[in-house]
Formats: sequence, structure tokens, C-alpha cells
Amino acid sequence: MENNYSEKELLHKLIEEICIKRDYRPTYSETLSRALRKRFKRAYDAVKKGLVKKYVFTPSGKIVWIVTGKEQDYQIIPLADFCTCDDFYFRVINHEVALCYHVIAQKIAEFLVEYKEIEKPDEFYERQMMKWRKVKMKKRRLPIVEIKNIRETVETILSKNEDLAIHQLLKNLKNVGFDVLTTHHLASILSTDRTKRFVCKDRKWRLANKLVLIFI
Repeated sequence: MENNYSEKELLHKLIEEICIKRDYRPTYSETLSRALRKRFKRAYDAVKKGLVKKYVFTPSGKIVWIVTGKEQDYQIIPLADFCTCDDFYFRVINHEVALCYHVIAQKIAEFLVEYKEIEKPDEFYERQMMKWRKVKMKKRRLPIVEIKNIRETVETILSKNEDLAIHQLLKNLKNVGFDVLTTHHLASILSTDRTKRFVCKDRKWRLANKLVLIFI
């Protein structure tokens, strides 16, 4: 498995090829590119559809990069490879992938100079930032005690089972009466555990320090 540095390095090589060949099907390091292929194509398609936007606020010169995704606009911070999408919080932070496709799209667009540049006066900056940073409330807020109980229950479930996908954990929790409404909600609860008990790898969750008990 390639590490995150290799994936990011590969991305720059692939973008260089696109700049030269004007074709999204890169040939550089085919073995490494398998990890990026689907995300790279989605990113390239987003660029070609005009979904990458560069907002320039005047007269301050502030720049904000936005990529329009399936559900909403996502803010990109290029220098930090940061994105406000769910994929960033659930896969990038957990080191399952190095970059979400929105960040890849921004990088491609900037290299190819293929993005929509939108100029706005500075008085619109705060309003736009509030809009972009607004989190959609798809589920009710859970009290701290219930979140704690959910984590402890998941810990028990994972200690007795093999690694489980998020939808399997959700099913187990609902069977014992926890009203966790979405897989994203549950993933957020697990990934923000301060004790870092839970790890997501290959889209399956497991305990970070799982003990194997052998009964003789």
C-alpha cells in the first residue's frame, strides 16, 4: 500500500502529464495510479464541468476556492489540502486516503487554469464564508451521555467481532435501541473519540488496541 506522501507526489506527476497531453488518462507509474484513478477521474470531470470556482474579493484580494459537489459547495484550502466535505473528515483524517477528489479537482483546475473566477466586493466576504461553512443538520444532536454510551457499546461490539463496516455497526446499535440516524453520524461519533479507541481501515472499523484472548 502506498503511503500518503507517495499519493500526493503522484498527483503532481499526473497533473504535469495532463498539462502536456491535455488528456486525463495519465500513464505515469500505472501501479501507483490505481489508488487515485477513480478520484482523479471524478476530479477531472468536475473541472471540465466548471465546478471549480475561485472567488476573489476586492479590494482586499482575499481568495477562496470552492468546488461544487453532489450536495453542496465545499471550501478548499490548497496549502493545507483541506476540504469541508465528509470524505475529508471520515477518510482523509483517518489516513484511508491522502486527498478527497474536491482537493484534487482544485489542484488540476489551478494547474490547467480551468476554473470560474468570480469577483465579489469585500462586504460579501463574511456572508459567503458563513454560507460555505454552514453544516447541514441532517440529524438531531445527541446528549454527551448518549454519545459516551454509543462509543462504549461499539467498543463492546468490536471486541467480540471481526472488523465491521459502518452500516453493520449501525445495525447492531439499532438492535440494542440506540437511535443513531445515519452512518455519517455514527462515523463522526467514532472518529471524534478523544481516547482514539476506534480505527477505520479499508472502510471497516476496529479497535485501535484490540486484544485477542485465547482461552485454554
